[in-house]
Amino acid sequence: MKRAKQYPFLSLQRQRFHLNFENASSAADLPSERDFYRWAWSALKNEYRCADISLILLDEEEARAYNRDYRGKDYATNVLSFALNEGEILPDQFSDGLYGDLVICPQVVLKEAAEQGKTPEQHFAHLTIHGTLHLMGYDHIEDDEAEIMEAEEIRLMLAAGFPNPYQEDEY
Repeated sequence: MKRAKQYPFLSLQRQRFHLNFENASSAADLPSERDFYRWAWSALKNEYRCADISLILLDEEEARAYNRDYRGKDYATNVLSFALNEGEILPDQFSDGLYGDLVICPQVVLKEAAEQGKTPEQHFAHLTIHGTLHLMGYDHIEDDEAEIMEAEEIRLMLAAGFPNPYQEDEY
């Protein structure tokens, strides 16, 4: 009887990164949990020894409530990032890892993808990477920070086989 190949890399990857995924959205034809895992992993794998991220897909009403309650903006947005260490000093057991939550609203992502002429998969990948980079401390409020973050997003998207998400901005 033939034995299945063992891939120690996959075992090590699962030890380093855990994605708590929940689809609480009514939207159909969404990327799989495996897709979201792959996109988040691509963003964090070179900078963190371990990571534990919760990613939840919420419908517009719930996403709007999160955006209103935590950012003071009364509309549903595409992705929200909540880093565990944001403004806090963490105990030593958490110091070398990335811990946080991502909230993605599929209805907003699908609408934006259609408006921007992107595939849903491309836009979900971009926003998962974008949100993960926010958890890692990247930001785009200041122009110099935005250039650094966008360059990293472009690099990761190209590595994943997607086009530059900011291509239309370069004309």
